[in-house]
Amino acid sequence: MGEKGNIIYKIEKGRAEFAYKCVEDVIKKSDQKKKKEYQSHVKRIPQMILSNGLGQTLAFIKAKSKKGNSYDLIYKQLTDYMKSDCTSRISMPDNESDLIEWVISCDSIDYRYITQEVIAFLGWLRRFVEGLIKEDN
Repeated sequence: MGEKGNIIYKIEKGRAEFAYKCVEDVIKKSDQKKKKEYQSHVKRIPQMILSNGLGQTLAFIKAKSKKGNSYDLIYKQLTDYMKSDCTSRISMPDNESDLIEWVISCDSIDYRYITQEVIAFLGWLRRFVEGLIKEDN
């Protein structure tokens, strides 16, 4: 594996580990109803981003967020991921506290990078949700 392949491997490994911890946390701390809601939302959000754009999708998630519900959890997980070292091209600065506020303040190039990063992360999250949250969990 060349240096470029090694970097891609590390990025994907970081995303996968972060996504796995997020889903594992949901499984440990949530009841069956919240797990199913989380699973449903995680499966739909990537398509919403592709159809409506990241900014509108984040606005939708934030509008639906109520303390402790699945949308609130997903919004917090996306924010934590964008602040982590697992992202490839762009990370949310430490001085920023709100994901959507940061996203809409970025220029179009950064906006595209953030969108790619969020969709890549949600791809891993979706895989783990499908594999780890079963009907009887």
